[in-house]
Amino acid sequence: MKKFAYAFLLLGAFTLHSCGSDDDAPPPVAEVDEENPTAPANLELILSDETAITLSWDAATDNVGVTSYTLFQDGVQAQENIIGTTTVISGLTPETTYSFYVIALDDAGNQSDPSANINASTAITFKNSLSQMGVFSVISEDLIPATGVQLYELNTTLFTDYAQKQRLIRLPEGTTLTPNGNDLLPNFPDNTLIAKTFFYNIDDRDPSLGRQIIETRIFLKIAGQWQAADYIWNENQTEATYTTNGSTTPISYIDENGDTQNVDYQIPSQQDCFTCHNNDNSTLPIGLKLRSLNFVPSYANQNQLDFLVSQGILEGVNSGSVSVLPDWTDTATYSLDERARAYLDVNCAHCHQPGGSAPNGFDIDFRLETPFEDTGIYPNRGEIEVRFQSTLPTYRMPQLGRTVVHEEALDMLIEYIDAL
Repeated sequence: MKKFAYAFLLLGAFTLHSCGSDDDAPPPVAEVDEENPTAPANLELILSDETAITLSWDAATDNVGVTSYTLFQDGVQAQENIIGTTTVISGLTPETTYSFYVIALDDAGNQSDPSANINASTAITFKNSLSQMGVFSVISEDLIPATGVQLYELNTTLFTDYAQKQRLIRLPEGTTLTPNGNDLLPNFPDNTLIAKTFFYNIDDRDPSLGRQIIETRIFLKIAGQWQAADYIWNENQTEATYTTNGSTTPISYIDENGDTQNVDYQIPSQQDCFTCHNNDNSTLPIGLKLRSLNFVPSYANQNQLDFLVSQGILEGVNSGSVSVLPDWTDTATYSLDERARAYLDVNCAHCHQPGGSAPNGFDIDFRLETPFEDTGIYPNRGEIEVRFQSTLPTYRMPQLGRTVVHEEALDMLIEYIDAL
C-alpha cells in the first residue's frame, strides 16, 4: 500500500512538472519593425558629361539600418537596390535637364520620405562647328540669337582694335543668375554658355552695308569649371570652326570719319584666353559683372538688370541695389577720375590685381573698388602713359587684344594722369 501511494505521488509530481514546462509554452512574438528611415539629405550633382550624371547624398539613418536606396528620375523609378550613397545615371540626352530624388529602405521594407528634389543637367561640350553650339538661329552675318539665348551689353567695354562685339548668354532651362554677395560676377549655374562675337562693319558710317565677322569666343561652365574655345568664321560668313590656335587676320574697314583703316587683327590662342581670364589659377569671365550691366542698353527701354530679372535670367537683385561702373565716354555724367578708373578696371584689372596674370614686380591694382592710394597708379603714372602709347608687342599695354593705339582713351588717360 505504501509502495502504491509513493508511486502515485511520483506520477503526480511528474505530471505537474510536465504541465508547467517551458518547452510547451508558445514562442515569444517577434517585435515588428515599423520605423521608417530618415529621408536622405543633401542630394547633389557631383559630375556630369554629355550623357551621364553622377549624384551623391548623405546616408539616411534607421533604428536597424538602411539597406538600399531607390532613385527616381522625372518622377519615375529609375534605379533600385542602390548600395552606398552615390550613383551614376547613364544613357541620358546631351544638354538636357532632369529632375531627381532618392528614398531609403531598411531591411523590413520601410521606406523614407523622398529627399529634396534637384535638377541636374548633362554637360554641354565644345563641338567642331559653331552651328552645332546652339548660339545663333542660323549662322550668318545677321547674328540672330537662337531661342533661349539672351543679348547683353556692358556700359564700359574692353578695347580690341576698334572691333565691334556682340555679347550673348544662355542658361540651362530652369536656372538663373544669382548675386554673389557683391556687385561683381554673379553665380553662374553649370552649363552656362557665354558667347562674344568680334566683327568690323564694312563702313562704320553705314552698318547696314554688312559686317566682316572674325571670331566667336565661347565660355562654358562645365562641372564647376570655366572652359574656353574659339570659333573662326569663314569668308562666306556661313560657318565658324573650332580652334585652339592663335592667328592673324588682315582687316580693312572704313571708320566713322570716312578713313580706311587696316588692322592685323590677332585671334588669341586658347592659352591667351587663360592668360587674361585667370585669377589664382581659376578661369573666370571678365565683363559680366552686375555693376557693368546696371544701365539702360540699346536693346531695351529699361535698366538692363531689371530687364534680365523680368526675363527670368537674374534673381535676387534690382538696379537700385547695385553700384554702377561708369561709362568712360560719358563726360556729362561722370568725372575724369571716375571715367579713367572705369577704363583701367575693364581693360587692365583682369591682369593687374591680386592673383592676376601680371608678373611679380608690377605692384599695381587697377580694380575700381581699390582705394586710389593702394592702386599704384600715381607712382607708375609715367609708365602707364608710355605703355598705352606703344605698339611694341613686348611693351604695350594691354599686351593682348590690341595692336593699335586706342587714341580716344589715350587722350583721356593723359588728361587724367596730368591732373594727378
